[in-house]
Amino acid sequence: MDNYKLDTITEIDIDKILDIYNSNTHFLENHMGITEVSREFITNEIKEMKNIGFNSLVIKDCRSNIIGICDFKISEEVYLSLLMIDANQQGKGLGSIVYNQLEKLFKENHANKVRIDVVYNYDHNAVDFWKKQGFIPCEKIKLEWNGYKTNAIKMLKFI
Repeated sequence: MDNYKLDTITEIDIDKILDIYNSNTHFLENHMGITEVSREFITNEIKEMKNIGFNSLVIKDCRSNIIGICDFKISEEVYLSLLMIDANQQGKGLGSIVYNQLEKLFKENHANKVRIDVVYNYDHNAVDFWKKQGFIPCEKIKLEWNGYKTNAIKMLKFI
């Protein structure tokens, strides 16, 4: 993974995950209508995702520093709910590197396609990023997260 690895979240990771979420204020504003989340939000989010069958993992660099988080549910169609890189680390190609590693993991688990829902009305870079990863926009949808509704596009990639 070019010196990046996926790891299980532990209690000591929560504060760094909180920092990563809060470093992405533009994301938070457009996905949840807020500019920061609390530690309680993070712990509840991880617990809720686990309860509905999602894996929540941290992304670590070669020095075991956490640089991101991802949530996904593996089945024939993987649902990649979140891939978030620390805002201070963005623009270095890490998103592509991490996604490629995730895709290998999905293939190893016999998935044949990946779904991601992308909020599109604020940052065309997100849609463009996923298109570069091979995803195809298929359907406009409404997303609701933490009671906040947004316009999004469902994107698929056959793997």
